[in-house]
Parts: sequence; C-alpha cells; structure tokens
Amino acid sequence: MTKATLAARARETLATAERARLLRVRDAHDGAQGTAIEIGGRHLRNFTSNDYLGLANHPRVTERVRRELPAHGFGSGAAALLSGRSSLHAELERRIAAACHCDDALLFSSGYLANSGSLPALVGRSDFVAHDRLNHASLIDGVLASGARHRRYRHADPVAAAAALAARGDGVALLVTESIFSMDGDLAPLADLARLAADHGASLYVDDAHGFAVSGADGFANVDALPADAVRMVTFGKALGSVGAAIAGAAETIEFLVQRARTYVYDTALPPVCAAAALEALDILADEPARLQRLHANIAHFRSVASGAGLDLLPSSTPIQPIMVGAAEAALTLAESLRAAGFYVRAVRPPTVPRGTARLRITLSSDHLASDIEALVEALAEASTAGPAMP
Repeated sequence: MTKATLAARARETLATAERARLLRVRDAHDGAQGTAIEIGGRHLRNFTSNDYLGLANHPRVTERVRRELPAHGFGSGAAALLSGRSSLHAELERRIAAACHCDDALLFSSGYLANSGSLPALVGRSDFVAHDRLNHASLIDGVLASGARHRRYRHADPVAAAAALAARGDGVALLVTESIFSMDGDLAPLADLARLAADHGASLYVDDAHGFAVSGADGFANVDALPADAVRMVTFGKALGSVGAAIAGAAETIEFLVQRARTYVYDTALPPVCAAAALEALDILADEPARLQRLHANIAHFRSVASGAGLDLLPSSTPIQPIMVGAAEAALTLAESLRAAGFYVRAVRPPTVPRGTARLRITLSSDHLASDIEALVEALAEASTAGPAMP
C-alpha cells in the first residue's frame, strides 16, 4: 500500500483548487500603501485596502517612526514578559484602554493572534460559546482551540443568539461577534447582543477590527455601544495604518490574559516603532476630524452612484462595500476586467466566504477622490454588462 506524502497531498489539493478557480494568488506592490499602487509596473487605483483613513503613509506617522527608530531600534528583541515591552507599548496600552473606556489593554502582534490566543485563555472545556456564523476565521479558530462547547447562530440574528445562549450550561459563557463583518460590511446588533449577554449571565466578546476609529460620527460608536464588562479586540492595521492589535477590558480580565494567553506570553512583542505609529495615528484622528468625515462622505457617494448605475449592493454603511457575484469564476473574471481598466479590486471566494457567494470586496478610504469612485463604478457597470449576469 502506497503511503501518503505531504508533497502528493499538496499537489492534489492545489490542482483541485485551480480547477475550481479557488486558488489564491499573491500580488506584490511597489511603494507605499495608498489609493494608488503599482503592481507589476502598472499603476492602479486601489480599492482593496483596509487603510480606511489613509494613515499608513501619513507624513506624521512616518516622521514619528523616523524619530523613534534611533531611540528604540526596530525589533523588540523578546516576548513582552521578557525584555520586549517598551515604554511605547505601555503608552499605547493606556491610550487604547482610554479610547475603549476600559480599565486596561494588552498588545498582541496581530488581530489574529489576539483572537486565537485570548479566546482559549478565557474559556475551556467546561464552558460555552455562542458565536455568529459569519465571524472571522481567527474567532472561529480561537473558539475551536478552547475546547468549549459552542453553537454558531444565524448571522446577526439576536433571536438565534438567544436560542444558542439558552444551551449555555453552568460554566462561563461567551457571546462572540464582530462589530462590522469583514466580508459583508454589515453591522452586528451590538445593543441587542449586549442585553442578551446580560440576560443569560454571559460575557460579550466583540471584535471591533473594522469598526475601531471609523464607526459613527467620532469613530468610536461601537465602543460606546458596549457594556463596561465587554471584552473588546481592536486592531491597528486598518484605520490606524500600523500593525498589531489589543484586547481591552476589565483590569482582572487583562491580567488574566497576561497569565494565560499563549499568543501573548510566547510571542515576540510588536516592534516598538509600530506602537509609535499607532500612537501618532490616534493623535492625527483627534487633530483631523475631517478625515473621518471624508470617509463617510465617500461611502455615501459610492452607494449613491453605484445604486444609480444599477449595481446590487449589500446593506452596508461601512467602508466595506461588497459586490455579490455568486460563482468564483464570474468574480475572478470581473476582477480581471477591472484590473485591465486600471482598478485594483480583489475577488473573494470560498472558503473565505460561503459557497455561491463569491464577491468583489471593495473598500473605501478617506483619501479616495469622488472622481476615483465615479470611475470605478463606471468600469464596474461596464464590466458587469459585458460579463456573466450578476444576481
């Protein structure tokens, strides 16, 4: 009997994915992140970045990093509990806790590590988790790694969430959701979920990666909607234009994670200058409120011109504006047509999204011009008309 090998498994899996048009392909761009990027020598208008407020290449951010680099160096050199935690890390933890109206916060190297490490630390085999069916993979992985009993409830449905929580048992219970869902761009019913958690004696865990600093008039509407005892995860690689993440919550929760979260205890700490970049981004948000206003204006403008062009939009008021296509092949064809027209928009296909819901994931920035948005919609409408019919 022939024994299986990793190489044979890889070849078979890749061939199957390629036949189904589900093979993921990596691009590499030259230069800084922005609304215009260069890929393979071509200049493209970028509508696939999570740099919602245009801070990844903001002059104040790059200058802050340049100023801190000689003092702090680049690499942190160790895990935070050894010698890796600098004064910049401590300052950022304080600032994030204040922004989230929490006692304390704990830095992680990424949002994925924050979720996949914190959830198994907070709950275990004797506990229960109710979690939204469309939650991010990092949340799902964290729940599975915890060993807790769990139930996935119908997306953004408080009635289904209540039914799930009714099976909680005697252990600790968590209700886990994103605030803004990363692939659909829609909002979780946070106020309803907070009431449900309180009614069932559960704790609320909210991934605010795509909402932090951009939700509501001041950027922090999601934070304001949460009860004091909720656990919040926020990232720095989206609206703040840096890298890394934090869990914010009650003092005892954060201290518990310091002791138990393996992705904190055993991971090399975030480079100090990355913390400096996030700190400067927070200052810019306070100094330049027009940046957030432009983002919301661009979202409204996109939805207006896209609706006028007959495009079928999902109900999203956020920077994430998916165009549902359906078949993976059709989504890829549409993305390739847009690239040929000078626009960088990626097709998102299974298993990232459920089968039959392949889409273009368009994301908007405060730095997009109205003319950029109008040109994208025109190109999208033309490509949709020329290609397979969209649902």
